[in-house]
Amino acid sequence: MIDQQSVEIIDALNQLEVGLRDLGLWSDERPTAEALASTLPFCYDTLELEQWLQFVFLGRMREILEQGDRLPDSCAIYPYIEMLSGAGKTVNPKLATLIQRVDQSISKKSGSGERI
Repeated sequence: MIDQQSVEIIDALNQLEVGLRDLGLWSDERPTAEALASTLPFCYDTLELEQWLQFVFLGRMREILEQGDRLPDSCAIYPYIEMLSGAGKTVNPKLATLIQRVDQSISKKSGSGERI
């Protein structure tokens, strides 16, 4: 049986995919194996944020959920968006909101132990 947190995560991931599609950021063209093999966080040296979300993050999170593996205790993609914005790169506000929701659904508790 699937728990409530998993339902929330699945919903957030689905909304992120729909958002990427609605914003025209979804790609039918897969990045090269070399680009996907980056060892840097978010593959920031080889992929755009939306490519990383589509081809790395969404796929891995769905794999974890489908296999019943342990979910990560936290997720912090939104701070990366803030860093990008600080570096002058524009991130669509709708996409930022969707990512923030994914972070919150996975990071089920704040530092104080309260549900966020």
